Amino acid sequence: MQKKRPLGLAISLSLLAVITPSAHAADTPDGGTVAGSAAASAAAIDLDRVEVRPQLESQTRAVDLKRSSDAIEDAVSSDAMGVYPDQNVAESLQRLPGVSVTRDQGEGRFVVIRGLDANLNSVSVDGIAIGTPEDSSRAAPLDVIPSDSTERLRVVKSPTPDMPGDAIGGAILVESASAFDREGRNLRGKIEASHQQLSGNTSPKAAINYSEVFADTFGVALGVNYQNRKFESDNTEVEYGEFDGGAEDDLFANSLQQRKYEIERKRIGANLNLDWHPDEDNRYYLRTLYSQFDDAETRQRTIFNFGDGDVTALGSNQYRVDDLPADAIQKRMRYRTKKENTFTTSAGGENRLTNAVVDYKVGYTRTEERVNDEMEARFEYNGDDLGASVDQNSGIPRYTLNSAQWMDNGNYDFDRFVVSPKQVNDSERSAQINVRFDGDSSSYKIGLLGRWRDRDVNVDERELRVGPDVALSDWTTSTPDHRGGSLGQGMSSDAMRRYWAQSGGQYSARPQDAGGNALTSLEEDYTASEDIFASYAMGTWDVGALRIIGGVRVENTQFSATGNSVEVAGNGRSFTVTPLSVSRSYTNVLPGLHLRYDAGNDWVLRAAANKTVSRPSFGDVAPRVGLSRGDEEVRIGNPQLDPYESRNIDLSLEKYIGSTGIVSLGVFHKSIDGYIVNTVSNNDPAYPDFEVTRVINGNKATVKGAEFNWQQQLAFLPAGWDGLLVGASGTWLDTDFDPGVAGRERDDFMLPRASKHVYSAHIGYEKAGFSTRVAAVYRSEYLDSLGDSRAYDIYVAPNTQLDFSMDYKITSNVSVYVEAQNLLDKPLELYQGVRSRTLQNEEYGRTYALGLKVAL
Repeated sequence: MQKKRPLGLAISLSLLAVITPSAHAADTPDGGTVAGSAAASAAAIDLDRVEVRPQLESQTRAVDLKRSSDAIEDAVSSDAMGVYPDQNVAESLQRLPGVSVTRDQGEGRFVVIRGLDANLNSVSVDGIAIGTPEDSSRAAPLDVIPSDSTERLRVVKSPTPDMPGDAIGGAILVESASAFDREGRNLRGKIEASHQQLSGNTSPKAAINYSEVFADTFGVALGVNYQNRKFESDNTEVEYGEFDGGAEDDLFANSLQQRKYEIERKRIGANLNLDWHPDEDNRYYLRTLYSQFDDAETRQRTIFNFGDGDVTALGSNQYRVDDLPADAIQKRMRYRTKKENTFTTSAGGENRLTNAVVDYKVGYTRTEERVNDEMEARFEYNGDDLGASVDQNSGIPRYTLNSAQWMDNGNYDFDRFVVSPKQVNDSERSAQINVRFDGDSSSYKIGLLGRWRDRDVNVDERELRVGPDVALSDWTTSTPDHRGGSLGQGMSSDAMRRYWAQSGGQYSARPQDAGGNALTSLEEDYTASEDIFASYAMGTWDVGALRIIGGVRVENTQFSATGNSVEVAGNGRSFTVTPLSVSRSYTNVLPGLHLRYDAGNDWVLRAAANKTVSRPSFGDVAPRVGLSRGDEEVRIGNPQLDPYESRNIDLSLEKYIGSTGIVSLGVFHKSIDGYIVNTVSNNDPAYPDFEVTRVINGNKATVKGAEFNWQQQLAFLPAGWDGLLVGASGTWLDTDFDPGVAGRERDDFMLPRASKHVYSAHIGYEKAGFSTRVAAVYRSEYLDSLGDSRAYDIYVAPNTQLDFSMDYKITSNVSVYVEAQNLLDKPLELYQGVRSRTLQNEEYGRTYALGLKVAL
């Protein structure tokens, strides 16, 4: 098929070609230095009075935040109208140097800072740490927070001692809007329709935000936003392994699955912020943010277990499969609704006393996940044995079966229902106070912080095989479109759910499944509480153009948890459950030294040396044992895990170009002790002849890297071209990782989820109410998980994301915009061992959006 230029890129280039040479509008700022945030805000407001320049305003605010910071950080800021260059919080952050994202169904979800697992980041909303709905991880998803509810996004890569120390990757600070961020009354709204190419669905989105300052002392800011997105993805997954008669290095596609996802994803967000500034010396505030994320997902899949037949290697990656038993082909239909919600609230104030400044805050955050209706119906083909040919020369294996009868739903027998409800509750209360004493050229600050966190995870799964037969033909729908191949006749999720509502009570487990059901429903359940008490002392000294910040932070962690030990007999019919409990206490001392030197002519040099910590994931440290004597497998939690500890060094050189541009270069080094890894062992003395899966503290990991960032308005160009804005950033990583896995002592490992190269670039144009932007992000391959050998290590393939946006101001209050995402139509791709063995290929297609914005 002939390749065509992406529509959005073609539009962008055409508009630039037509508009740029003839554009005549007011000149841009003269590039003078902005001394502080107030000046930057004023500059942005002045720009808005002349013409709409959302990119330039956003860039100006972000540059000013970085310039005025004492820590090493980068920021993304909204423009004067509260609009981001990107719509998703995680995807906005990936534009920053050293930042990338992992995706869920094509949408950015978890943020990776400097190649480190998102599990090692801290995430806070208005200074209050938020939890995660993930059942075993600490990684907080950022797609559950609508970007329309936020004002600024900051990534602090080297925190000062007055900041929480749990930030080996970095600290992500989400800040919602205050009425004092705006001028007077501000009312804005937008409506949008987005169209996904793969599904053909068009979905709505809307947001409204209001803020006003009364009598120059009391401010109100509130917002509500809604999105209901329907989309699809096409997924192919493969499992490779050895086969009888095959060579040691010849891995065959033992199992291949075609998966079709149909998703309806709803987001609802609301925020209410109150500020009272009775005078210059006293400020009080209330911050609240609520977000709700509902994800209704239907998954159809057809599974071909080619390894169940007699496999013969024909050479040149060609294979023949004989005597493939009928039940090696399976069809499965799953439906589930995942509901996640996050609520944060905080209240506090700041008072300037005669000799000190005191600020204080109390906060509460709650995160919940409910998956109450997850169920899957499984069926097996009942025809004659089959023959197949498999070609592994094209990344995704291609196959041919000698009969098409497998495509007919009437040829399948019912196997079982699997029901898998899950509930996660995560809440935290916090209180903090800071006192600062200011001198002529120095200041001293002390503070206390308490955090009290509770988690309750209940993960259930049961297999139900006893009950009436189900005729899959009664659920038949048209064959779903799938880019990777046919799934056969389609299956109706609605029909399955109607049947379950009427007849689900007639199904039960076989006696031999009792132990397995107990294992899957009790092993992953746990409750945990984590109390953190922190104190710090920090001094700041200004010596000419040099600012020195030094101090120490001490954090004490008290942890307790309960879980289960489940042991299943060899026949699967009986089991024992023993409650387990554990408690621990440990203290981390975290010193830090930060230097900032204003060298003149808009040059800034920074250096930092500090120590940070990240606590083990709750699921890893919870006390639990799952032992199956029939399978000779055991999975063990490790309550004795030590926290990660990292010694960090950062250096950066920054050149500011007026108030809107920057060129910066930074280098950094992290030495992480006790990096936590998952291990599999067959020689554990406590469990002879068992395969033991356990999480342990590995030996050490090191991260060395460099970051480059450049962004600038090309105001020096002739009229008509001076509306160009350009930017590029790059991150280069060199990681070394010793997981301490038996049998792989001689192997070299890159740090999991650490891409060696991350690049981003954008080019934009703004003039006379017209704004357009093309942005690209590239992330090189990275290690996802470790296997028994290199041939079984799993990698995520390189990926490039190209997006386009265009905004045109129709009147002084109304503008229309167009956006396009994933213009290159790139899939998520994983491979096993070598790139030619595609393990997973998931495609999403392009998404286009058309919207209208109104500001009053």
